[in-house]
Amino acid sequence: MAKLFDTHAHYTDEKLFGNEELLCEIFDSDVGYILSAAVNAEDSVKCAELAASHDGIYASAGIHPEEISGISDIAAEVAKLERTLSRDKVVAIGEIGLDYYWDKTYIEEQKKLFEHQMCLAAETGLPVLIHDREAHGDTFDIIKKFEGKVRGVMHSYSGHAEMAREYVKMGWYISFSGVITFKNAHKAVESARAVPLERILIETDCPYLAPVPMRGKMNHSGYLHYTANFTADALGIEREAFAEATTQNAKKLFGIK
Repeated sequence: MAKLFDTHAHYTDEKLFGNEELLCEIFDSDVGYILSAAVNAEDSVKCAELAASHDGIYASAGIHPEEISGISDIAAEVAKLERTLSRDKVVAIGEIGLDYYWDKTYIEEQKKLFEHQMCLAAETGLPVLIHDREAHGDTFDIIKKFEGKVRGVMHSYSGHAEMAREYVKMGWYISFSGVITFKNAHKAVESARAVPLERILIETDCPYLAPVPMRGKMNHSGYLHYTANFTADALGIEREAFAEATTQNAKKLFGIK
């Protein structure tokens, strides 16, 4: 079977960081590539260092919307990312976006942080990893502002099928996590069916969102095949073809040969 590409994982998270034995097991299995996604400027450096020291691991640099409460100067904080973005194997900006689930106190500040990082993506030409939680309309509006200037992926997509089609029209990719395997995840399956195979990516978002039948356990890239196989079956696509296509899609987006 073609090697899978986990396009969104958090290997600098304390639950996973430094677990070399686990990484060896993962790369000995059906996973060939991992993108370790950052959540703030300091974590971006850690992700870049992790990628530099491991074959098969790539990194992003970015500031997660939930970090906004601790930021006093948005422009200065985003500027910290620039040096990291120039490092080898840093192939994306993210994860960035909007999150209205926990706290709506900083909505305007979140938008400013998001737009600053989208401007950085436009300047550098790097793709973005988008976090959108309970903020579908505002996220879409900001991405629409940068149509033709910024490309990327909607990570762990949770929106409706119609919005997924709109992102695809703009040339974006849609990524599905273990959530699609959950019993009540009918919306995710409908969205996957609305997206052409050449625009689908898969991810774990580990250590979170372990797929069925591992739900409730600490997630890692070794479980990615559950999401891949479930999605392939739901779409009526041969599993090997799905694995090959999603890996090639990811390599194309992130500029990996």
